[in-house]
Amino acid sequence: MDGSLWKETRRALSLLNYVACALIITTKSTYEAREYCYYPQWESTQWDPIEFSIVGLYHATVLELTSNKMQEENYIFRKILGNCGPHEFCMKIFAHAMYAKPMRSYEELYNLWSSLREVASDTLDSIAQKIVKFSYNDLTSDYKSCLLYLAIFSPGQIIKRSTLIGRWVVEGLITTEEWTWPSSVDKAKRCFDTLINRRLVYPADVGATGDVKSCIVGDLVHEFITRIAKKQRTMQTRLSHHLARHFSISNDLRLRGSHTIHDFLKNPSESSPFILLKVLDLEDCQCFGGKNKHYLKDICCKILLLKYLSLRRTDVNKLPKQINNLHELEVLDIRDTKVPVYATRRVRLLKLKRLLAGHNDPSPSNNDTVKEFPRSVKVPDKIEKMLDMEVLSNVTAPSNRDLRNIGILCNLRKLGVVMEDNDTLLKSLLIAISNMHECLKSLSITILPMDGQEVTLSSETTLDDDYRFDYPPKVLESLSISGTTQKVQLLQKLLAEDGNQLSKVTLHSTKLNQGDLNVLAKLPKLICVRLRSKAYIESKLTFKKDEFKNLKFFHVEGPNMTDISFEGGAAPELEKILLSSTDNLKSLSGVNGLPKLKELKLKNSKLISLIDEAEQIANMSLQGTFLSHGDVQIFTKKPNLHILMLLNESYVVESKLTFKQDVFPKLDLLVVACSNITEINFTSGCAPKLKKIIWSITKGTVVTLSGIDNLPKLRELEFNGEPLPNGLKEDIKKHRNKPDLNHNKRQNQE
Repeated sequence: MDGSLWKETRRALSLLNYVACALIITTKSTYEAREYCYYPQWESTQWDPIEFSIVGLYHATVLELTSNKMQEENYIFRKILGNCGPHEFCMKIFAHAMYAKPMRSYEELYNLWSSLREVASDTLDSIAQKIVKFSYNDLTSDYKSCLLYLAIFSPGQIIKRSTLIGRWVVEGLITTEEWTWPSSVDKAKRCFDTLINRRLVYPADVGATGDVKSCIVGDLVHEFITRIAKKQRTMQTRLSHHLARHFSISNDLRLRGSHTIHDFLKNPSESSPFILLKVLDLEDCQCFGGKNKHYLKDICCKILLLKYLSLRRTDVNKLPKQINNLHELEVLDIRDTKVPVYATRRVRLLKLKRLLAGHNDPSPSNNDTVKEFPRSVKVPDKIEKMLDMEVLSNVTAPSNRDLRNIGILCNLRKLGVVMEDNDTLLKSLLIAISNMHECLKSLSITILPMDGQEVTLSSETTLDDDYRFDYPPKVLESLSISGTTQKVQLLQKLLAEDGNQLSKVTLHSTKLNQGDLNVLAKLPKLICVRLRSKAYIESKLTFKKDEFKNLKFFHVEGPNMTDISFEGGAAPELEKILLSSTDNLKSLSGVNGLPKLKELKLKNSKLISLIDEAEQIANMSLQGTFLSHGDVQIFTKKPNLHILMLLNESYVVESKLTFKQDVFPKLDLLVVACSNITEINFTSGCAPKLKKIIWSITKGTVVTLSGIDNLPKLRELEFNGEPLPNGLKEDIKKHRNKPDLNHNKRQNQE
């Protein structure tokens, strides 16, 4: 290197009449940066350029992931990331691939770099396909099949984790050496987590314990997997997405894109390919009413190889006796339907693994929904013969014999039982739980009060030997109790001897007091506590020092509490608080002493002043808060607020939301899903670090977005619904960052 650039710079500096000065030179070229930092006369001194770029950030991340593993190949990472630029999506996929598999050969990395250099254009789409393929090739064959399976769903569609796991298993995409349902389910869960960790799918909903409950496939990954799925004939090209998601992937159905699910249900032929279907997922399809009531009977008589049948949120109102024709059925989902309580009593499906029924949302705001749908269904009268049963959700056991037979099911992992406050039934339930002490991981008990019964129990309530466990549940991770009994306090009884694995507790209408919660305060793995309506009857709740040491999520609901306080040293790991319908809450004290608290969600709770001292909050979600101008001022200058979510009925003062100068100094994500907000304006000097805006628009509402040129860090705009704001695309072109625009048009459900 001849140092010509440096010589020219020195010559220019010599014209200045200063003995010493500092010079900062910026460039997008790594080559030029290194040339400026090198001068032959200073061979004894080695300088590296200071890199301040998105490429440099991901380079540092990858180097950290591979430290002490691949030092001799580190420079190739910079070349790969450089070719990914300026597309952060590609860099992120590469970084997550390196996190999943840090040990790689130089040849593998060089081949990736070569393929990126050969791309005809540097567009996001062309580069993304190479990077996604790099991560995809790491997957095992069954994990690849599971990813390709997602091509049957529309891009951007929210897909439930439980749905995917069940469908992967019954389709035979996941197999294990044991060839058992539980082992296959466990492997399917690991596959789902792998796809999330590699960012091949995005988390859509994360539960209180950190588990991802649903996911989304982005456009770029969806394009990649669709192309491969069609090439490998994993996906039927004859079916559009609005039909493909309903059926098994391996089918030869001849339905046109103009057809609807009604066209299939009108006459499911008894000849192939219909009879070969393993999966029929009709969730949300309203097609069984009126003259179409025979559709379900036809399915049960003609598609006899079904392993997975979902009728969730359909207008089905009965189960035909022909349901027992489906001898291969492993999953039956009738949640949120009007199927009568007694309809499942005669179900005799010996291979059934999951019976999902009833409606389970005790929230006061959903009382009308609870009345509309049955809370539970009766347990099949031959349940003891269904030895492979893994999940029984929201079932009623009419007799002691039924409960004893449930206790025989040695593979049952999840049990949800609804019962009256009957002394004999309660004893039988405890015996059944004792018999399943080595397999039961999730338990939900709903006690329905007897007519005119009003029960309030305290911690002194008897723990009589008649209500005993020979073997307390050893592996129980999730416990939900709704209601009270006259003779025994279930929370105390279930946790009297063991609870060391328990991570999540949900209580509703249990009428507990401060002393009753002591049994929870010492549990070593407890992460999540939900006190739903009437779970706690005292007006004041105190978290004491050295209690709830690993609690991360706390949810309180209902109007009875007036004071919640955290003593110093209480709940040191608490990260998130959700206050729901807490209209009478006057004080939320001690939150400034919670070192890990980052997220606060208010739902139908109007006193924003409660959060005044919570300076460490980084994520705030508001729904049904009916904000006033004064309320808004409380959190606009929160020094650590990074994420603000304004959901339905959060802001109703006016339709225009204005961000004024010096507000939200660290905000980087704004989510708006409030139908009352139709105009958002950003003035100069506001939200200087805002990177992304997500706005969900009510169909047909004309909205306005102005002032995005005042947001120097803006990188991405996402709109859900139509129409887009007028002039938005022109404003994006004028913005110096040219932020990406993602527009998700809502699809009509059948």
